Amino acid sequence: MQKTEVIDKNHLFELIEYILSDSKTEFYESDSEMEKEIIRIKSMSEFENYFDNGITNGKKHFGFGIYNPDSKGKFFTTKIELNPKYCNGKTFRYKLDGWAIIFIQLDFRQGENEIECRVSVNSKKRAEGWKSTYPEFGNPELWEWKNVESRARKIINRLKKTTHNTV
Repeated sequence: MQKTEVIDKNHLFELIEYILSDSKTEFYESDSEMEKEIIRIKSMSEFENYFDNGITNGKKHFGFGIYNPDSKGKFFTTKIELNPKYCNGKTFRYKLDGWAIIFIQLDFRQGENEIECRVSVNSKKRAEGWKSTYPEFGNPELWEWKNVESRARKIINRLKKTTHNTV
C-alpha cells in the first residue's frame, strides 16, 4: 500500500502532528546518519527541530519509519557496513527494519514549498513472498496486519486531506 502527494512544509507538519498524536506511535528516522544511532522523534517540537536542522545542513531527502506496538511483529535496526573509501572514512550506519513498518519518504522538489511525500508499507502477501529472502525479519504472521493496514490507511487519508484542502 502506498500513496504519493506533493505538499508544502505546513501540510507536512499537519501530517506529522496527526501521526504523533497517537501516544503509542513510535516515530523514527528510517536511516541514521553515518556512524550515528537512529533517532526517535517523540514530539512535534522534536520533529520541527530535526527537520529545520536537516534543511539548514542542506538535506533534501528525509525518511521516517512508524511503528505501533499494537501491530506486534518484529521491529529492529540493522547495522549497514559502509566502504570508508566512498564515505569520507565512515564505516557504518543503521536502518529501520520490519515487515510492516510504515515508511514516510520526503523529497524536496523546490525547497519547503514543494515536498514529494510518499507513505508506504508492505502487505502481508508481499511479506510472505519475501520471507525466505529476509529470514532475519521473522515470520510475517507475527504482525497484526489489520492494525497495520488500518493505521496506514488513516495516514494516507490524512495525507490526501492535506493536499485537497489547499487552494
